[in-house]
Amino acid sequence: MASPSLSVPYALLPSLQQTHLIDDDDPITVDRSIFSLSEKKLYEWKNILKGHVGAWCVGSSHGWIILLDQNGVPLLLNSSSSTTINVPPLPLSFLHPVTYSYFAEYLRKTFIVKAILMCSSSPSSYILAIIYGSNYKIAYCNSATWVELSDDEQSYSDIVFSNNYLYALTQDGSVEVWNICGQIPKRLILLTPPVEANYEEEKPYLENNFSRNLYLMVSAEEILLVTRFIGNFVNDDGLVIEEGDLLSSEDTQPLICPYRTKYFSVYKLDIEDKRWKKMRSLHDKVLFLGANESVSMDAKACLGCEANSIYFTDDRWEEMTLDYMYGGHDWGVFNLQEKCIKSLMQCANRIDPPPIWVVP
Repeated sequence: MASPSLSVPYALLPSLQQTHLIDDDDPITVDRSIFSLSEKKLYEWKNILKGHVGAWCVGSSHGWIILLDQNGVPLLLNSSSSTTINVPPLPLSFLHPVTYSYFAEYLRKTFIVKAILMCSSSPSSYILAIIYGSNYKIAYCNSATWVELSDDEQSYSDIVFSNNYLYALTQDGSVEVWNICGQIPKRLILLTPPVEANYEEEKPYLENNFSRNLYLMVSAEEILLVTRFIGNFVNDDGLVIEEGDLLSSEDTQPLICPYRTKYFSVYKLDIEDKRWKKMRSLHDKVLFLGANESVSMDAKACLGCEANSIYFTDDRWEEMTLDYMYGGHDWGVFNLQEKCIKSLMQCANRIDPPPIWVVP
């Protein structure tokens, strides 16, 4: 690989040599390509998954890529040093009622919806946290043992590590802060801030033909909530249509109208008022979100990035496996001032495996 800088965020993509759709009988390549934001250019990356044929990427965090091997066992790969760390297999209780072999064959690509890492100076003493399963629960592995965060009622949208604490965003916009460094996990804080309503601006995206994803960013200065509005069926003209419009009376084949992200709203947690306040601008910040650990950075530190923008990748894991015509395609950049989405490069409607941001 000619060497683009790996010190700035880049997207990990399928190999440039991979021109056909993968079916499960194919010898899956250990090569990938990366999209350099600073150069707006693709580079082939040979053998990045050497020794891990068929591994599936479920997340990235602090320059580490989190994979599930072909048997569904987690693995950590440092993209710049090629260091790998083996993680204990997920406990069978997490997979209940299915067997491990069924999980590896049929659920491996959709089971983990988020995976993030708390690193220390010694890579072997990591903590890996995941959101997993159809109920969107949280579990973590502290180098040796898997532990489930037990809240039977709660489903989660996002998790991030900050200052050795685990911050968890619930699907209703509440924030939990956990200490998971001790013997027993302890929830220290539960905040249920109301969201400053902004109906006029968001009204077009609150219809039934839209879905929402929520993301959490935690930095030294602020805590952000990001709402992503995704049109469930978007035609070639960029219009969000109803599912019933996919098949007209003359058509024998339904129209291919993949889901696409149409809009973002950003909120900042006002600690004193305990509410999410609408942000009109990110100023000189950029956000990276998708399957990676959600992160906010200074635009100056990200050569080639546009300030006041959100760089996003496709993370609708369930949908990617439903239709072989599309999936992985929903990635690009949204500028808060222009309120529009731009694509970063020409792409097919199906990118398999899907792009994922790697942020050093």
